[in-house]
Amino acid sequence: MPFNLMKERLEFIDVDKCECKSTLIEGGGIGTAIDTATSQMKVKPTANCGSVVKVKSTYKLLPGVEVNDEISKAKDSMTAIFKAAEAYLIANPDAYN
Repeated sequence: MPFNLMKERLEFIDVDKCECKSTLIEGGGIGTAIDTATSQMKVKPTANCGSVVKVKSTYKLLPGVEVNDEISKAKDSMTAIFKAAEAYLIANPDAYN
């Protein structure tokens, strides 16, 4: 992550629909390029007992920041977070029961 500190506000959480939305309200550190960001996540079960996670993000970058580089960094960071969570949950199936 390009932040060494990050605060988010939970906009809503819908347990029945497995959906939530949060907004970045404070973040800082060397290399920070995001002014504001909002992420909405939705988890849908699949037929083979797995799930599909859809993430919709909107953000505003600071002036002078190259958009393509930041999009790539953000996608890589989110992918790494989900892969780490998946690996943990597979290794520890009782963690979410």
